[in-house]
Amino acid sequence: MNTPIHPPFIHSVHYSPGRGGEKIERIYIHTMETPESEGRAQQVDTWFAGHNAPQASAHYCIDDKAIYQGVKEEDTAWAVDDYLENQKSISIELAGTALQSPTQWADPYSSEELQLAATLVAELCDVYGVHILKLTPAQINLDQSGIAGHVDVTLAKGIRGGHTDPGPNFPWDRFIQLVKSKPPVGVKGI
Repeated sequence: MNTPIHPPFIHSVHYSPGRGGEKIERIYIHTMETPESEGRAQQVDTWFAGHNAPQASAHYCIDDKAIYQGVKEEDTAWAVDDYLENQKSISIELAGTALQSPTQWADPYSSEELQLAATLVAELCDVYGVHILKLTPAQINLDQSGIAGHVDVTLAKGIRGGHTDPGPNFPWDRFIQLVKSKPPVGVKGI
């Protein structure tokens, strides 16, 4: 298993160098909208780096066994439909879909994936001073620090036809508790 401290790096095609002077305030959780399967993090990160890549990217892709990095933390991933929000955030793609049921989010694959994601998110919160708090759309508009889903940006910014991930059944309470339970792992640096 890869560690979140030094994940493999496959550079995404679409991103913006730097952060326009913005401080990292938020971490956004996404779903890849793919089935949960072995090697999915590497597959999606490789897709973001390929010739047929969408006009999108994420800092990290996670499945049940691995974390892959596609955009350096000091750079801006093209992850949500609001460029300023991209400059202020780190985006993490999880294998799975926004339509997953509570049972699917509790299965062994998702449980392992959420553990890996919580370890990484705890590290990022420690390094960047992001609050371990699930943000509402209103709190995003108030420019508060914390953790939210892509759907929360859609709602906060009133983006028509925007994303709904990680979905209504994403286990936010459980995930935030997992993040809080992780000890600081030291300075990651950018």
